[in-house]
Amino acid sequence: MRLSHFALALTIILLAITGYLAWEAQEEARGARRELELVRKQQSARDAAKPIEPTTVASLPAAPEVPATAAPPLGSGLMPGAPASSPAPAAAPLTALQKQLLGMPAMAKVIEVHHDQGFAVINAGKNKELAAGMKFDVRRGDGLVGRVIISETIEAAEAVVDIDTSVSLPGVRIEAGDELILPVRK
Repeated sequence: MRLSHFALALTIILLAITGYLAWEAQEEARGARRELELVRKQQSARDAAKPIEPTTVASLPAAPEVPATAAPPLGSGLMPGAPASSPAPAAAPLTALQKQLLGMPAMAKVIEVHHDQGFAVINAGKNKELAAGMKFDVRRGDGLVGRVIISETIEAAEAVVDIDTSVSLPGVRIEAGDELILPVRK
């Protein structure tokens, strides 16, 4: 009888230690996420406060002189007598959110998409310590195109992600080549 009591007590102690270690690991992960978020906020604040330095060009070659009676060059799309087109508008400066998106490292890339079945395949898995249920935003260029959730199917270097249709933009679909980033806080 004493041996069974001893075994039961030892089992309870081991369960308590295991629970404590699991709780401690979760707290450490939360702390790491908070620290990463703080670093990102500091970096975006630093980038937003940085003045944009003008670029200088040493010298431009002189523009070739075209006689006033000369016809427009072939392939210019201008018809004789048609008004000249206005110059292309300058690109708008990036917003703080776009700067934040561009500054975030890509966690993985979408390599295959199956819209009809609502999932995609990415090029990261257990090698990047992905776990089922993790959420990632999907970036294309300097914009967000959607959100995905890691499914139960995780291989060493690939994983299946479910496309979260509740946050997708109308008319925008996740495509192969899009990048997964940590969720963005707006």
